Amino acid sequence: MTKKIIKSPISISEFDASYSDGGPVYSLPPECFTGDDFYQFELNAVWGHEWFCVGRANDIPKAGDYYTIDVGEDPLIVIRDRSGSINVVSNVCQHRGMLIVEGRGNTRRLRCPLHAWVYSTGGELVTAPGLTDKDEEDFNIKDVCLPKIRTEIWEGFIFVTYDESLPPLSDRLANLGEQLSNYKLSELRASEPLKMEAFDWNWKIFNDECYHCSVLHGGSWGEMYPLPPGSVDEQAKYNDADKGLVAYNLISQHKDAAPTHTGSILQPPMASLTDQEREQLSYITVAPNMFLVAMPDKVKFFIWLPKSATETWYGVSWMYPESTLERDDYQKNFQQEHDDLWQVMEEDLFAWRAMQKGMHSKHAPRGRLASEEQVIQRLQNWLVDMYRAEDKRADAQLAETE
Repeated sequence: MTKKIIKSPISISEFDASYSDGGPVYSLPPECFTGDDFYQFELNAVWGHEWFCVGRANDIPKAGDYYTIDVGEDPLIVIRDRSGSINVVSNVCQHRGMLIVEGRGNTRRLRCPLHAWVYSTGGELVTAPGLTDKDEEDFNIKDVCLPKIRTEIWEGFIFVTYDESLPPLSDRLANLGEQLSNYKLSELRASEPLKMEAFDWNWKIFNDECYHCSVLHGGSWGEMYPLPPGSVDEQAKYNDADKGLVAYNLISQHKDAAPTHTGSILQPPMASLTDQEREQLSYITVAPNMFLVAMPDKVKFFIWLPKSATETWYGVSWMYPESTLERDDYQKNFQQEHDDLWQVMEEDLFAWRAMQKGMHSKHAPRGRLASEEQVIQRLQNWLVDMYRAEDKRADAQLAETE
């Protein structure tokens, strides 16, 4: 991710207090959410050595469909080629560094707007005016291509990694796929493509828990989906913290309950679900950047990508069975649920913005985590393990140069 391996600018021993090993657990140092130096370290430690989600395959259904994203300062193109495969390639022309495309669209080939260097949808250079048309002896077109990012599809989600040595994604998510099989994730679709927006806070602010639900959302969510004692189950079967899978279930008071003003789902329940799955909402984080909410009628997903130490790209999508999307009342019901939840979303945005501001204060704390924050404890363990591994890689590289 960054051009060289660097040691953590925060002493790695500082993270011991944020690691759950049977004793009290404290939040991460505030500098983890504000410091540019730590952000650069973290780009390597986390984003450079793990699979992360960059979108949904059915958002680019046709050959030549593409969209662009940024991971830190790395602009990428996600594109479907003629064979139907999805490629993720650098969006930087290998001639003079010009961005090749912006936004989303459809194209037969990727053409740089600066000098008309043309690449295939797989990233191979096809033509380079002034070079390929003049048979320059010292220029071999096969030596030039857009850097290609390792890519795998899981249940219709597009994942990438910069680490060529990492085990296949299936090694990490196969069990989760089986556990969620009744939701038929690969068959679900949103009515419109995912849209990523920029927000002014660090990507870790999005880490989810329900300790705040009855406080921050007491007058919004709480009125639609009550949370009596014992309704938050942090021992959900989806948990596998070593693989960066952290989850909890909200146990509903009745079948097909949902946070709407009716107290129930507004779209038809998915016929493939068990009674138990229709009596709970499952919240599953796939670290570092995907959050699934499995509900009786749909699966919502959230993804985020780092923009800077204090900025993040963030997007939300609601996925349904095709039969739901084809209903005459789909859009009306969707809009109603969206409106019902809008206050909850505004409360989250308020909290995320205020937390980021607080992290910059000289009085910013490393607060003691409560027992109801097992989700955060598990996520912190996963993060600290990534930080420790990167710091060791930096030490090893330093030893080699001495």
